[in-house]
Amino acid sequence: MNQEDYQKTKDSFSEYLKSKEFTNKSIQTRMTVFNQYLLWADQENLEPEQITYNDLLLYLKYCQGQGLQQRTIKSHIALIKHYYNYLIRERIITLNPTTDINVKGARRKVLYHIMEPHELHQLYHEFPCNSLAEKRNRIMLGLFVYQGLRTEEVGRLEVQHIKLREGKIDVLGGRNSNERLIQLESYQVMDMHDYILQVRPELMKMEPKRRNQQKQETDLLFIGQGGQRYSINNFITQTMISARSINPDLLNAKHIRASVITKWLKLYNLREVQYLAGHRYISSTESYLQNDLEELKEEVQQYHPLG
Repeated sequence: MNQEDYQKTKDSFSEYLKSKEFTNKSIQTRMTVFNQYLLWADQENLEPEQITYNDLLLYLKYCQGQGLQQRTIKSHIALIKHYYNYLIRERIITLNPTTDINVKGARRKVLYHIMEPHELHQLYHEFPCNSLAEKRNRIMLGLFVYQGLRTEEVGRLEVQHIKLREGKIDVLGGRNSNERLIQLESYQVMDMHDYILQVRPELMKMEPKRRNQQKQETDLLFIGQGGQRYSINNFITQTMISARSINPDLLNAKHIRASVITKWLKLYNLREVQYLAGHRYISSTESYLQNDLEELKEEVQQYHPLG
């Protein structure tokens, strides 16, 4: 590959990564790895477009010889997989040689002890609702428990995203998630109605906690006193502390989301769960199947300890 073709390849692949909504900083990091990959291919007298599965095994050995950790090598292969997907899109090749590459020894996604549906239900229905803040936090908790939202998705919600007449919530997509319209539970609709029409306006009327702060007009769904947003993480932390008094085994909002997605996998097909979870890729949904397998393994060990 001459220098001109080399540069065209890099520029075109960089644009492909932008189309996948990687950040500029992330693209720079990945392009550094890509440059190293092209350099390795050149040293081995290999054309990148003609590299095979066996060639990639040699690349893995090269990476190991450079002292790279398995986790780093796995990220390199993921980037190279993007490259060959790009070549397939451009109709330069028809098969991705990374398809059967499996880097063993890389750290697995953290597995959670999955909460049962009745435990999730209990979190919501036993959550204290004495103050305005607690009523707000309970609504927030419900979106974790029944819709499996990410914390950043909860933070982006505005009042207009709640479709009370339809009993649904419009969840905006982000860099790592897809937009979706999800059904609210019937009791959530009533509680959300009270929050939007009564609790939230009361919070808006209150004076901000800090004297140097002014009241703010905002469309955000979850606010503090005087319309102050503070940090959504503060609200979520308060919520998790209260929820933990109901179920001490609760870890965090990710724990709830993992439990919800695992529950969905028992009720719906993979594509339906992918939509509900907002996953960009089906592989992200499939990774939660591991939680279900671990639960089955625990049951086998519990009832058949010698098996």
